[in-house]
Amino acid sequence: MTAIPQMPTGADVIAQLLKQTLPSDAPVVFGLPGVHNIALWPTFKAHGIRIIGSRHEQGCAYAADGYARSTGRIGVALCTTGPGAANALGACGEAWASKSPILVIATDIPTTQRVPGVYRGVLHECVDQAGMFAPITKDTFVVRSAAEIAPMTAAAIACALSDPTGPAYLEIPTDLLRASCDLPDFTTPRGTGAPAVNSEPFDAIVASAQRPILWVGGGAKDATNEIVALAERLGAPVITTFSSRGVIPASHPLCVNGPAHESAVVNLVRQADLAIVIGSDLDHMNTMAWKFPLPTNTIAINVDAADANKNYAMTATMVTTAAHGARSLAASSNRQPWADLQSVHRELAADLADDDHATLAMAFLDDTRLALDDDVTIFCDMAINGYWLSGYYGVQRPRSLHYPMGWGTLGFALPAAIGAAAAGQTTVSFCGDGGALFAIGELATIAQENLPLTVVVIDDNAYGMLRYGRESERADIGTELVATDFAKVATGFGIPSTRIDGFGEPYVEALRSAAASDRPHLLHVMAELRPPRTTTPRWILK
Repeated sequence: MTAIPQMPTGADVIAQLLKQTLPSDAPVVFGLPGVHNIALWPTFKAHGIRIIGSRHEQGCAYAADGYARSTGRIGVALCTTGPGAANALGACGEAWASKSPILVIATDIPTTQRVPGVYRGVLHECVDQAGMFAPITKDTFVVRSAAEIAPMTAAAIACALSDPTGPAYLEIPTDLLRASCDLPDFTTPRGTGAPAVNSEPFDAIVASAQRPILWVGGGAKDATNEIVALAERLGAPVITTFSSRGVIPASHPLCVNGPAHESAVVNLVRQADLAIVIGSDLDHMNTMAWKFPLPTNTIAINVDAADANKNYAMTATMVTTAAHGARSLAASSNRQPWADLQSVHRELAADLADDDHATLAMAFLDDTRLALDDDVTIFCDMAINGYWLSGYYGVQRPRSLHYPMGWGTLGFALPAAIGAAAAGQTTVSFCGDGGALFAIGELATIAQENLPLTVVVIDDNAYGMLRYGRESERADIGTELVATDFAKVATGFGIPSTRIDGFGEPYVEALRSAAASDRPHLLHVMAELRPPRTTTPRWILK
């Protein structure tokens, strides 16, 4: 290990502050070196931080996001100046929309060459680089002197991790990475905590309800015990959004294991007289453009009152964490379940059986469930296979299925899965052929790091979702893609691969074997799935 100089440099300060924040068993960040940020590589190594080298800055930020989603810790992306930073914008936007705590650290041109507000033609120069990130981060932190490195870095870390979590941007001129700095005292932030609340007004609303439901969003990912306890005390069915699958196990008798878009779920909610909305902003996608019929009485549990009420006006809002709020309400009642969820699930199954488009998708879901253990972490892309997995796959544990519902960024699954695999989790990413090509170069990262990651490419030679409903126009709308032999591509990167036609036993065995190997693998599956009938813009309310 390289010796650390007695007087810390700017790079040392950043590394030390991150080392105190990252988990001791997996101090991992993601980066792509450039002429301006390369000083971070030997410094991070000296401090025992592993840098996973991506092949594109967008991959860095997606991997940081995947790390954050799967571990609950901060994900860090290291980018160089100008175009390097700009390349991370799309992935940073996904983290922002999904409230994922990532820190993008980008360099700037040297302080000696910067004239504020003037473009001088310096290599990689931007007039306002931080300005690009302002709309898609919680805050931006721009260092202008060596003395600001420590407090700005600490503030950026705290910003990302404080409730509600989300991305922060830290910008440091390249010459300050080697400047001498002081290291301040620093305590790793653990969120803003749970403010004390008086549960009496909420208890009264709950006591008056006969048929309560829980609507659980991504802000409740780490409140499994409290959510389950509250549901059991109230006898309340639990609907989970796309970002909270697994907060209550799919096998739990109170879990509504299906998307809120299905008529069987809508009909269940129409019978309810109270909705307790936990850690959700009731967004456009989950509520079918706010058509979802919530009961008249509603309680929100959210760390941000404005966020809780921006789409639906709540009867009452408890401003606290999901765990604290659910725990407060759990003491208020002890009831038997009021809804026959087995009947709801039978109705949902019957509706799917009547849908010819769902036959192959059901085989895909059933075979995937046969192949994968519950401890596998799954990443889905904004693709047809991702629509089915995110809505209908039986997820048994929190933070084990991830879907880019925030911004809907195609190309998310493959690079984001690198983040979970780098944290030591057995991981499988599912994408289509179009989405896989967004970040195909990251196969080199997977191979170089020998990550426990299986990439499943389900190939219909098209942007399949855009094709659906416009079959007669295929040649004219740009959806058709030239065939790519992904198995051969993977082999070219040194990754074992398997090509399969459709689903069934060969698919099950190949996927099971690949995931169990804890080594890189790619499955190229030829299949033309059709989207769920509840997918936008075909939302239905019967």
